[in-house]
Parts: sequence; structure tokens; C-alpha cells
Amino acid sequence: MGLLPEKVLNEWVIIMAPRSTTSPLILKKGDITPFIKKLTHILTVYGPVAKKTQFVFDEISEGSQLRLDYDTTILPPKKYFIPPQEEMVRFSLSPQLNITSPLEESEEATLWNGKRFVIVGIHSCDLAAIKFHDKILTQVYPDPYRTHRRERGIIIGLNCLTPCEESFCKSTMTLSSTEGADLMLTELHDSYYVDVLTETGQLVIDYTKSLFSSASKEQSKSVEQLLTSREDTFPDLIPEFEKLPERLQVGYEGEMWARLGNRCFGCGACTLVCPTCFCFDVKDRVELDLNQGSRVRNWDSCQLVDFALVAGGHNFRPTIPSRVRFRIYHKFWIEPEQIQVIGCVGCGRCTRTCPADIDMIELLTDIQEGGT
Repeated sequence: MGLLPEKVLNEWVIIMAPRSTTSPLILKKGDITPFIKKLTHILTVYGPVAKKTQFVFDEISEGSQLRLDYDTTILPPKKYFIPPQEEMVRFSLSPQLNITSPLEESEEATLWNGKRFVIVGIHSCDLAAIKFHDKILTQVYPDPYRTHRRERGIIIGLNCLTPCEESFCKSTMTLSSTEGADLMLTELHDSYYVDVLTETGQLVIDYTKSLFSSASKEQSKSVEQLLTSREDTFPDLIPEFEKLPERLQVGYEGEMWARLGNRCFGCGACTLVCPTCFCFDVKDRVELDLNQGSRVRNWDSCQLVDFALVAGGHNFRPTIPSRVRFRIYHKFWIEPEQIQVIGCVGCGRCTRTCPADIDMIELLTDIQEGGT
């Protein structure tokens, strides 16, 4: 199990004690700092932090760094499950051929041996994206590296109560997503209402239980009213969103693709910030001594010119319009056929990031109207 501070070893007894299902709890806002500090004793903790005028998910060591009032982040929390760059295997020829992989790690990752991490404050749209990957990267494109990281991740979700700019999560039906979270927070005036959703979430509560109190019936009712009333606050910007796959079946040759292609720069920014995109490229790197190296995968984008380039120089999607169309068809037709889930969660990151000001809401509305 490894050496741990005596304080943590003593608290470990609490973790191992018999547990029962916990009713909703209350965490005072003033107790966020000690909550985070306590978690850092046994876990790597990530959460939204301010970066100039925007927010990013980053490692945090103090609760004062955590910004649960954030609107959205530049990159989604998928980066902790599918890193932008990831070493798949490392090889060495000295003294003999030796190949190692992170998947060979034999010790089980537990809450107290430092091999697990927690992400605090994930919004519902990003929770839906994580569950999307849970399906497609196990059922259709099994990804052992992502699975390896996912098993080590603990998720504390956060209900959105205010719409984000350019988002359309109500239309994508991801506003109320909680599946995939271990704990779910809802902000009240001076505290957070905490739903315990999994056994792992219960472990976190048991470890930090001195900071929590039971929620009253009045507090539970307030949360219920908050979550109900937000249905009127969040606009349904793309009616009949679920019918997009069938609308695409008749719009493949629509003029809209040429119009979009003329605007698009083909930079790939939209896919790099997307919480559901998962394409990557693989390269081998050899050290200068030629005796050791590694195989590394990096995020890639279907919007880049060489993405569909194959041996012999043929490119299956040589033009920007063809690449834009492929991206949309893959998200809104192919993936729903594969796992019965549309590959968009309505976070709006692609619109906010696009240097050509291509608006996803406008694009999908065009599709709904026939793509002419």
C-alpha cells in the first residue's frame, strides 16, 4: 500500500468502516477549502480555476483556487481521460529488448494509495460527454488506455443553474445529466447540496464526513424547485434535436456544405475543444542513442488536411467542405447509429473557439430546415 502520513493512516480506518447509503448532505461553502485540502492527502485533485478572463481545469492544492462559479472551460475534462499527448509504450534495447506500458501497472488503484484522482465541479454537459466516451470507447472502439484512466477517476459533478453563452444543452437533453458522477453538487445560498450517487462517492464522504451535515427537508425541496425552475431558464434553441439524424439523410448534397467550407479555415480548433471528439494520431519517437524510445499518441482532428491522407498520396477528404460535412455526419448520424447517442452535448465550445465565427446552433438549424 505504500507509506502514508500517520494522519491519513488513521483516517483510513474511517474509509474501511461499514457504510450505508447516504441521504442528501450539505457542505457549507466555507468548508470547501478544508474539503479540498483533505482530499489532496490521498488524491490528485483537479477542478476549474481562473486563467485571465477564462477558466480551465487544472490541478488544485488549495480550495481557494477552485471556481465553482465558472461558466465553462477552454478544454473539457476529457483531457484527464484522453490526454492531448499520451505515451502508449516505452521500449529499450539495453541490455536487452524491454517494452513497458502503463497498462501493466499491477497494483490496484484504491482511494488511499495515490493512484486515483478526483475532478471537482464537472458540469452536466461534460458528464454526458464522459458517458458518451464510456459507451463508444468500450463498445465500438475499445480503448484500453482511456479505460485505464477512467477507472482511476472520481467525478464530483455540479448542476448548472445559469445558461452558458452559446450553449444549447437543453436541446441536447444533457442539462440534467448526472450519470457518471460519484457525487453531485447543487449550489444553495451558503452551501452545496450533495447527492451521493455511487459507492466511490460514499468513500469520499466517509473520508471527509466531519465536514458534512444531513440535508433538511426544506433544503431538499429548495433543490427540487431549483432544478425544476431552470427548465424555464434554459432555452430550447434547437427544437426536435433528436430528429437531426433523419434530416441529415436527405441533406448530403445540400449547398450549405459549400457555404460552410468557404468560411471554415480548416484549423481543427472545434474538434480539439470538443468534449466528445476522440481522434488521435500515433508516432514512434526514438532517442538519439537509438537504444530507447516510445510510442506516443496525440490528439488529431478530422478537419486537418492530412487526416484522411493515405499511402500513395490519395486523400479521401481533400477539401474543407468535405471535411466539415464528415464531422457533422459523424456526430449526428454515424454515432447515433452506433450507440444510439448523438455525439454532441450542447456545450458550445466549438462556437466560442471558431475563428471563422461558425455557430453550431445556426448550422444545426440549417440542417433542420433542409440544408439548402
